[in-house]
Amino acid sequence: MKSKKVNRKKEDILSEEDFKAENVKVRINMFVSGDLLETYREAAKKLGIGYQTLMQIKLKEAMDHTIEKRLEAIELKLKRA
Repeated sequence: MKSKKVNRKKEDILSEEDFKAENVKVRINMFVSGDLLETYREAAKKLGIGYQTLMQIKLKEAMDHTIEKRLEAIELKLKRA
């Protein structure tokens, strides 16, 4: 069997950026209550996005806006006042 040469374009080559954690999605399985799932589906539909995308956005927001970070911001504002 003769091997066939594949012509690759520069944009077909994966870069280091493609392998960064924020650019890689991992499949997980989790259980959520039916009412929570329905809430996400309805909200996502209103926004015109998928419910899993909305869940990911909300999870990231929760990690970025922890109570500790919010308290630090409040303390900083109080010190400036």
